[in-house]
Amino acid sequence: MRTTTNMKQQTTGGATREAVKEYLQQYHMARERRRILERRHDVLARELNAPAPGTTYRTMPASRPAADSEGAVSVVFRLSEVEERIEAQRVAMGRAITMVMDLIDLLPENSMERTVVELRHIDCKKWERICKEVHMSRSRVNVYYNAALDIILSNARAQKLVQEFEQGQTPEICTEKNRPS
Repeated sequence: MRTTTNMKQQTTGGATREAVKEYLQQYHMARERRRILERRHDVLARELNAPAPGTTYRTMPASRPAADSEGAVSVVFRLSEVEERIEAQRVAMGRAITMVMDLIDLLPENSMERTVVELRHIDCKKWERICKEVHMSRSRVNVYYNAALDIILSNARAQKLVQEFEQGQTPEICTEKNRPS
């Protein structure tokens, strides 16, 4: 037997709390992907700047050619590719933060629900840190967080955005010129 809270989670106009959480989590995920790329870039840059290994002088030519080493040129190409991917990820982060903030704007200004969601999904804080910042227990923070998800789910436009996101479509970002009056 399902509780009413569980029912609300399962059947609120097609979208679920889990779907809203995934939607809100997209900025955090984009930020993490950028960090991974930046670490990869740092490793490649160190590899490029490391001194080349010395070669041994041989009086006789080797019977077989030396193993194909890609060398510094390969590292330069990989470094360039990672830099392009980092830039693309920055663009994706900008798009994601705009989409997330668009949903957060549905929450009442200066409400605890909004504060909790902003700390979690914009500032990317862990639950323990959020509890310390708002001076509440984890269970109280969860109550506010779930209330925020319910507020978002009660909005028809938000449901449409979340459903489009679930289907892999890029939802239309609400800007000042296309924001409903």
